[in-house]
Amino acid sequence: MPDTSEQAVSAATGRGWEEWFRLLDDWGARTKGHAATARHLAAEHGLSGWWSQEVTVMYERSRGLRVEGQAAGGFQVGVRRTVELSPEASWSALTSARGLRIWLGEGAPEHLEQGADYALADGSHGQVRVVRPGSHLRITWQPPGWERASTIQVRVVSASKGRAALSFHHEKLPDAEAREAMRARWKAALSALSAHPTG
Repeated sequence: MPDTSEQAVSAATGRGWEEWFRLLDDWGARTKGHAATARHLAAEHGLSGWWSQEVTVMYERSRGLRVEGQAAGGFQVGVRRTVELSPEASWSALTSARGLRIWLGEGAPEHLEQGADYALADGSHGQVRVVRPGSHLRITWQPPGWERASTIQVRVVSASKGRAALSFHHEKLPDAEAREAMRARWKAALSALSAHPTG
C-alpha cells in the first residue's frame, strides 16, 4: 500500500497510483532502473523531483523490485519513543558519556563535537557531522565488514505534558538483515535510556 494517498497523488500529478504503474509497465520500467525511471517521469511527464522519486519508489514496491525499508541509497529504519523525561533531560541522557556508550557502543567519545572523527572498541568508526544541542545530531557509522558508512540521525522533540520524544533514524544500511538488526539495537537503546536516564 503506497505511503502517499490516492487522493494526494491524483491531485499533485493528475494520475492515480494504478494509472502510473500501468504507464511505467508499458514504458518498460521493470528493467530500466530507479534513476532512469525517475528521469523519465520528470522529463516526459513533468513531475517534480520529489514526485518523480515518490512515483518511482511506489512503482518499485508494487512490482516487488523494492522491499520495505529500502530507499534509493540503501535500507533505512526509524525508531521513536516518547519518554517520561523533559526534552532537556532527554538530550542530556543521549549525549552524556553513559548515554553515548549505550547507543553508540564501548569506546564512545566522552562527548560529540561536530567535525570530529571517532573509533569504537569493536572497530566501528565514523564522523560527527551535525550537532544541534537540545535538538538533533547526525553521525556516520561504519562497522567492520560494511563497504560504506551509514548515517545515524538522533532527535529530541517536545511531546505532551512536558515529555520528549526520542528518535533514531538510520540510513544507508546494506541490506534487510542489517535493517532488522538496527531496529532491535535502537529499540534496546531507547529502553535503556528511558529506564536509567542518569548515572
